[in-house]
Amino acid sequence: MPTQTPASAPRGTQKVSRSTVAAPARKPTTKQKKSAPSPRRRPKKPNIFVRFLHGLVRRLYFGSKTLFKFALFIPILVFMVWFSYTVDRSGLFQGELAPRRIVDLMLQGYDVSNFEQMNEIEREVVQLFAQDVPDTPEVIGIGSSRVLQFTRELVGTDSFFNMGVTGADVRDNMTSYYKMVCYGKVPKVLIWSVDPWVLYGDEAAFDKRADVELYNEFLTKVLGVETDYEEEDRVALWKALVEPAYFQGNVDYYLKNRGQSVVTDDDGNPIDFNPVDGDPYEQPTTIKRSDGSVLYDPEFRDATPDQGRALAAEACPTFNSVHMEGFDSLSPKQEEAFDKFIQYAQNQGTTVILALSPWHPYLYDFLLTETDQHQGFFETENWIRQYAHDYNIPLYGSYDPTCIKGLDETDFFDGLHCKGCGIATLSIDYYELGRTTGAMAAKILTGESNVSEMPIEYYQNPVKKYDAARCEALGITVPSDYVAIG
Repeated sequence: MPTQTPASAPRGTQKVSRSTVAAPARKPTTKQKKSAPSPRRRPKKPNIFVRFLHGLVRRLYFGSKTLFKFALFIPILVFMVWFSYTVDRSGLFQGELAPRRIVDLMLQGYDVSNFEQMNEIEREVVQLFAQDVPDTPEVIGIGSSRVLQFTRELVGTDSFFNMGVTGADVRDNMTSYYKMVCYGKVPKVLIWSVDPWVLYGDEAAFDKRADVELYNEFLTKVLGVETDYEEEDRVALWKALVEPAYFQGNVDYYLKNRGQSVVTDDDGNPIDFNPVDGDPYEQPTTIKRSDGSVLYDPEFRDATPDQGRALAAEACPTFNSVHMEGFDSLSPKQEEAFDKFIQYAQNQGTTVILALSPWHPYLYDFLLTETDQHQGFFETENWIRQYAHDYNIPLYGSYDPTCIKGLDETDFFDGLHCKGCGIATLSIDYYELGRTTGAMAAKILTGESNVSEMPIEYYQNPVKKYDAARCEALGITVPSDYVAIG
């Protein structure tokens, strides 16, 4: 068998040695030197003044934008406050709606119906009048229902308002005048119809409807008399002015009642105080006149003397219940308050005139039979007369109807209330009054005085008369300048 030689051996894969293969040529590299690191640059600190200015400008810019937006809202806010304060459907600032309705009509010159329903709001009407009347009345009257027959015609001037209220006590009397002063509307003349209970200091002398807080304010802040008066915190109350809900409520109320002759209260109920249509003397109900006086219904004011006497007789056993229960002596505290009030009014530049409205002859005769049970009543007139004499204060009238010339039972509605004609004849010497009037007319005719600039003159010399027999029986000491009747 032939032997294979290496030459004839099959060709296989050849191993290639790395050493036998030339490596690819590489480009020569030059070794670069590492450059030295550059020094790090610190950031510049901004100038503190520049930063402040930048911040200030930024704040001013954005603040001005906010302020501009707010400024656009200010007129709306002002209108909301004004409207809510003016309409004030809840009576937070302007008083309740019903009294405001009455005062608005009176200031427009209207008499107002349904006086019988004003019992609980009479005092608010008086206070609102003081607040809202544009021109200060030259003359005002204060007192209880016994003064409500004082009219413009009776007083003799169109610039008169009667601020009397039913059942008025000393607190009502003084605060009515005080409110006028508070609003800068000081009258030239104050006619005070003084009721006997003004000098009685017991709780029975006070009416539950009187504004106690207002009276304490007057005593504390004006007369310097210590009371438990505290200033009212109204901050929370005034917040209502900027509340959108209250504004919306006022808008709804205004739109509902605008142009309506009969308006409603906050609950939508009609307010039954409306302008009198036609002749007031033909109205079937008692009305509140535009001058504050009262015109009673025809049945009451046209009562016969017998009917008036019957009413006076009914009042006899209940006489003391009219603020005089247990009234056996005068109160030194009330005497002091009376004196301080007179001084206060005079210091305001107001001339004070006192009046004593008479009681029905039948009723007064009854009181004379029980003088020991009505000592305070009889002492009051004596004290007031002496006070008026000592301080030269004009005083008209008397509780005793016999002291007023020409007065009789026909001049009374009932036991407590005298008609206007009776009050008009309170011990005035009309001869002297005529002389005073004539002198004023002469000044006008001769050109000495201008009627538009001429001051009002008042009769200063009333004839002061008294019933000598009755004063002696009652033990009353009459000042020397009084003239005995008969």
